[in-house]
Amino acid sequence: MAKYLYGASVQGIQQFIFQTNELKDIVGASELVEFICTKLFKEVVGNGWKEANQVISAAGNVKYIFEDRTECEEVVRNFPRQVMTNAPGMTISQAVVELEDNFIKSINELEGKLRSQRNKPCKSITAGRLGIKRSPQTGFPITDMEKGVGYDSSTYAKRKHNRVIKLCQKSFGDDVDLKLSSIPFDVEKITGKNDWIAIIHADGNGLGKVVQKIGHHIEDFKQFSKELNKATIAAANDAFKKIKPENGWEKDIIPIRPIVLGGDDMTVIIRGELAIEYVTEFMKRFEQYSSVGDLSRILTKAGMKRLTACAGVAFIKSSYPFYYGYALAEQLCKYAKKKETATVISSLMFHKVQDSFVKSYEDIEQRELKTSNGNSFCFGPYYLNEGEEPNGYYTIEKLTSLCKKLDEEKNEGIKTGIRQWLTLMHDDEGKAYQRLKRLKTLNEDKDSTSIIDALTEGREITKQEKAFSAYDVLTYHTILNQQTKEETR
Repeated sequence: MAKYLYGASVQGIQQFIFQTNELKDIVGASELVEFICTKLFKEVVGNGWKEANQVISAAGNVKYIFEDRTECEEVVRNFPRQVMTNAPGMTISQAVVELEDNFIKSINELEGKLRSQRNKPCKSITAGRLGIKRSPQTGFPITDMEKGVGYDSSTYAKRKHNRVIKLCQKSFGDDVDLKLSSIPFDVEKITGKNDWIAIIHADGNGLGKVVQKIGHHIEDFKQFSKELNKATIAAANDAFKKIKPENGWEKDIIPIRPIVLGGDDMTVIIRGELAIEYVTEFMKRFEQYSSVGDLSRILTKAGMKRLTACAGVAFIKSSYPFYYGYALAEQLCKYAKKKETATVISSLMFHKVQDSFVKSYEDIEQRELKTSNGNSFCFGPYYLNEGEEPNGYYTIEKLTSLCKKLDEEKNEGIKTGIRQWLTLMHDDEGKAYQRLKRLKTLNEDKDSTSIIDALTEGREITKQEKAFSAYDVLTYHTILNQQTKEETR
């Protein structure tokens, strides 16, 4: 008797989640995505639901095996309508293939059909007539009123699904005693001594290789998805514990809001000064948890000892649109995966947004990080484990160490001199190197020379062009140490 592999994928998840800068709506949207892929789908399937037939149900993706064609057809007819009713503004792609003995072949065929379906527009049910009052935040027609405030249908659904404690508990760990008063609803409460926050996006590397290797066996595929999700959550729990004891905010506002956590994806909004430390610990623990237990057993079949992860960190002002901040973080994450190594190694890229001009990271690199002679201040990515970084690149530890050294009072002159050198590098590289020579003359001791060289010697890109770390180090130093207001602690 034929079986059918059904797949559904939420379209435009990040646009749906980051539609506004309201934290309660962002978190509610994330919860709504999870609700659709789990409880709502189960409700639509109805009495025929079988836990054993569920393949994937996380991060905006559903894969399920139907044993009855009529039952499958019923879900295909009804599920999109239920999604758009429960989450106005959200649409999904659906596809179905007949399940073959070669499970990976069925998966590949299903993914191909889903990609085709994404190109077919779906009519929105949030359109409204002219003359109807619209939400000032989203521009959609107001459909619901609560305590004298009007909401469009999408925002209202997000508010209703905002289970703040649940998502935070999942991200921080069950042993963390959470109180609603400690979870910020205003993004400005996340900030500390300056107004910088960070959007972090991280995901695993090489998952396609694992799926291709073990996907022939459906039970391994299902187990892999389950164990991968557990490893990601455990890594996030440990990352939270890593930053928590170092900062005196336990009894006040917790300066981190999880947005997405599931599968191999992790997205958070966090106080700027905590971002690199948090994501570094996440990547370290993600590697650790993927190298033990059932996940390790499955990876061995794929010829792998562990999984790695890459991350993008977008430093933005708290008033900057989150959607653009997330888009930049996602691009930075992809950039970190591009480097030519035998396998993709755990690493991160970061960038501090300096203006309101929004384009791709490649455009930012050309506009802000290139000198007239073709030299670059795009030095990353920065690698997690010492000894794994390609020649000329730095580890995250070295980046952090250089920032700490620049913060020492005795190195204030070096910091000022490097800033002047950076400015001159954009305008006149000849004058820049004269300034650098003068800086080295004034700082001839061994420690000072090593700092200056680490910032200005550069990594060769071509025979004529180099990349320098000075810009990144000073940028991160500013995030860590700039004092523009009293800390929110």
